[in-house]
Amino acid sequence: MLRKFLLSLLLIIILSTPVYADLVWPSAYIVFGMLSIKVIFAGLLIELLFVKFFTKTPWLKAGLVTFLMNLITSLLGIVLIPLSGILIELITPFGTTFHWSHWLLSYLAVVLINTSVEGLVIKLALKQSYKSIFWWVFAANTISVLICILFCGVTMESIQL
Repeated sequence: MLRKFLLSLLLIIILSTPVYADLVWPSAYIVFGMLSIKVIFAGLLIELLFVKFFTKTPWLKAGLVTFLMNLITSLLGIVLIPLSGILIELITPFGTTFHWSHWLLSYLAVVLINTSVEGLVIKLALKQSYKSIFWWVFAANTISVLICILFCGVTMESIQL
């Protein structure tokens, strides 16, 4: 019974994949926006300053941690951000895919995903308490995502997919 259910679920997912493409668009735009060289450099600089200031580590160590946390976030974000977009579309009862609320929730999801991953890296690499670093990592990621919005536009109209 469970095997038939899982097979049926898999077939439904595979056969309906083109339908999901529209659901992921806000998150896909955000992923491409976050891959902009300008956004990457600005985000790295902002997060480096936050890591240096709040952890009081030497510049080199802060730079290495900043690079490592962004590398891991980038690798995981390529999968997690579009998945969060699907989740947002499923739980947001109002508007269509490109309604402003979906964009807002997608940006918030990006900030929370980045904060979670980067906070964990800082916790492990610098032996910091996750509770003590969460809000400043959240603030740094909020600024980084705002920079993405400034460079690419609220709805990422300058991004060519």
